[in-house]
Amino acid sequence: MLKEKKNLAEEQEIKKEDNSINSLKSSKPGGRLLSINDGVLRLGIEGKVNTNTAPGIETDINEILAANKFDSLILDFNGLEYISSVGIRILLKLIKTYRDLRIENTPPDVYEVLEMTGMTTLIPISKTTGEFSVGSEKMREFSVDGLEKIGAGFNGTVYRLDDETILKVINEKSSLEDIQKERDTSQKAFLLGIPTAISYDVVKVGDHYGIIYELLNSQSYAKKLQENQDKLEELGKELGKFTRRVNNTVVDDTFDDIKRLQLAKIDRAKDVLGEDDHKMIRHLFEVIPESNTFVHGDLHPGNVLIQNDGSLFLDMAFSGNSASGYGHPIFDLISFTQPVIGAVEDHPEDDFVSAFNGLTKKQNHELWDAYIKGYFDTEDEAYIEKVKEEILLRARAMKAIDLKYCAIMLQNQESAIVDGDDQRKIIRNLGIETLFKNVETAFQRIRATLENKEDEFFFFAGK
Repeated sequence: MLKEKKNLAEEQEIKKEDNSINSLKSSKPGGRLLSINDGVLRLGIEGKVNTNTAPGIETDINEILAANKFDSLILDFNGLEYISSVGIRILLKLIKTYRDLRIENTPPDVYEVLEMTGMTTLIPISKTTGEFSVGSEKMREFSVDGLEKIGAGFNGTVYRLDDETILKVINEKSSLEDIQKERDTSQKAFLLGIPTAISYDVVKVGDHYGIIYELLNSQSYAKKLQENQDKLEELGKELGKFTRRVNNTVVDDTFDDIKRLQLAKIDRAKDVLGEDDHKMIRHLFEVIPESNTFVHGDLHPGNVLIQNDGSLFLDMAFSGNSASGYGHPIFDLISFTQPVIGAVEDHPEDDFVSAFNGLTKKQNHELWDAYIKGYFDTEDEAYIEKVKEEILLRARAMKAIDLKYCAIMLQNQESAIVDGDDQRKIIRNLGIETLFKNVETAFQRIRATLENKEDEFFFFAGK
């Protein structure tokens, strides 16, 4: 179903021919009652389930289920030709409602999609032969030649394969194990109902690895903010409310413990921080309360997409420094604050433009303020300022660690970690002296805040 790209023109011709053939042989998309015997309802899904057909198919399904009494449900996929992410989400709703649900007569291409998205781990699914099988990893090779580049960040570059599918190529030569972990984390989050892109396959792209995701037409909040700078407050509050809803999702310990990972990162930096600063920063994170709710781990406007029916997360972090997992919601607020405020606060000019998101220093502060107000659903300025203090303390601490590592590596002429994309080149071009100065400024701010701080930890109190 998801095929390796040839050259773009050839692929388009193949699609035209394929669509022409399918238009002649396809069944009318829909759901229909096949039988109901001994309390078992068999419901057939036919045609292609995509963005255009899914609403009608879901209506068919719901009408059939509401009109009949039954004890268990079988979905017969013998007539199903294609299923996209919207179809997978329909299946998830049914799984949550009908515990005895099973799927039979699944065509190989459709089964491959269900297997790659993790659906085969949730319910019994048989192929058209009636055989149940165990999934297997496949390593396909892709080329990005001729593909549209739609985004880039520290971890990867994203290309559009077609209207509903993208390829994220990991920038660094990360281990296959780490990349498979990102795919698996995205998959587990999706199956829990967390709004995120469906992850399909891990593939080879030259000397790098990549992950295929299926996405409906969408736009990142980062791009939306750049194009609608007069709506910073509205978009910031909207993004804050979305984050809070997802941070309320309870997950199990098969995800990473974010607090443990952050403490481990701080401990690894002990030698470059010095004993006193290490102790001070570690304490800031030790006092954060435990929680079993979902944390994205690398939250920023570029990693949240806007769709017609809501927002969803992209780019589940997978590195040891910032993985998606479970923990206190402050960890997502820290990761949001680092690029939005950390990228501009050392510059005195309000019109300074951040290379990270294209917004001025003043606009970034307005965005942060709106985001926090939306997250906590309050206009209480006193409460907001206390919450900001807790977040900013820790965001500055993690920023200081990252900057000090960069400064030391530049000092030792180990520039590999900043030779990648444009944002890393900017870090390199700041120079060693500026980096060390920014590190010391961050620590001065932390110490000054702690001297005047009365609470051991203040967060969510009364909200």
